Amino acid sequence: MMDTLRRTAEYLLPHREALADAWSAALARNGAALSEESQRSQTAALSVLLDRLSRGEVDALLRDEFSQAEKAAREGARFAERALAIRVLDRCCVPFLLQACADKESLAECLLALDELADRRLEILVRVQEEEAARRLLEAQEQAAQAAERARDITRSNEALRKSEAQSERRAELVALLSAVVRRLAGMLDAEGLMQEAADTIRARMNHTFVAVVVLDDEGVLIGRWAGREGVGRRSAGRTQGPAGGVIGRALRKRAPQVVAEVSQDPDYYADVPGTRSEMAIPLLEHGEVVGAMDFQSEKPNAFGLDEVAVGETLAEFLVVALRNARLYAEARRSN
Repeated sequence: MMDTLRRTAEYLLPHREALADAWSAALARNGAALSEESQRSQTAALSVLLDRLSRGEVDALLRDEFSQAEKAAREGARFAERALAIRVLDRCCVPFLLQACADKESLAECLLALDELADRRLEILVRVQEEEAARRLLEAQEQAAQAAERARDITRSNEALRKSEAQSERRAELVALLSAVVRRLAGMLDAEGLMQEAADTIRARMNHTFVAVVVLDDEGVLIGRWAGREGVGRRSAGRTQGPAGGVIGRALRKRAPQVVAEVSQDPDYYADVPGTRSEMAIPLLEHGEVVGAMDFQSEKPNAFGLDEVAVGETLAEFLVVALRNARLYAEARRSN
C-alpha cells in the first residue's frame, strides 16, 4: 500500500489547491462550518498529508495522528468533524485521479489505497475515544473509592461525638447509605438514570419523605429526578423542574448546605411536599461553581444534624464526579 499511496500523492500534489477547495466545499455541503482560518489550516494539513505520503511516511504519519488525537481527546475534543473530513477527502480525490491515472486498474489501486488509509485514520479516532472513555470511567471509579474513604474518615472523626446508642445507630445507617450509593452508582454513565437511582436509594435507605437530585440547565432552571414516599400526595418517583427557589435556591446562592429544623418558621420554604417538617439542601459544586443540589425532606422536625450534613456533602462530591463523567461519556457517544 505504501508504494501506491506514494504514487497517489504524486498524482494529487500538483492539484493540492484545487483539491483543498473541493474538500472545503464538500464539507460545507455536509454541514461543517469552516471559517477562513480553519480553511487555511485545512489546506496546510492537506499539503502536509500529501507531502508525507509522497515520501512514503505512512506509518510515521499515523503515529503522529494518534498522538495528536490522544492529546485532543484529553482536552475534550470531539471527533465527528474529523471523521467527516477524512471520509469526504476520499471522494474529493476521485476527479483528479481520473485525470492522472493511465488506466482503470491504476485508478482502482489508488482509490483502494486511499480507502485503506482512511480506514486506518478513522480507526485511530475510534480507538482514542474508546481509550479516553475507559480512562475517565476508571477515574470515576477511583474517585468513588476515595469518596468512600473520606466517608469512613468522617465516621472515625465523629466517634468522639457519639453520646448515645441512638446516635451510633444513626451514623451506622449513614455509612451504610454512602456505601450503598457508591456501590450502585459507581459504574452508571447515564445522567438521568444516575440521578433517579441516587434519589431512590437515599430515600429508601433513610426513609425520608422526599429526596431530589437536581441540576441547573443553561437557563438556570432546575431539572432532575426525585423520589417520594407513598402516601405523601406525590408519585413515588418522577421528574421535577422549575426555577431555583425555596431552600434549594438559598443553598445555590450561598454555595453552602442549608438545614431547616422547622419549615413553618423558614420564609424561603416552598411547600411542595405535604407533611414536610424539616428540610436539608446540599449544593453540588464543581470547581467552586454551583451545578445543582440534593434536597432532603422529612416529616420529622429536626431530622437533619451535623452528621447528615457531612454525609450529604460527601454524597454531593461523589455525585458531581459521577454526573461529570456521565456527561463526558454522553458527549463521546454523540461524537461517534
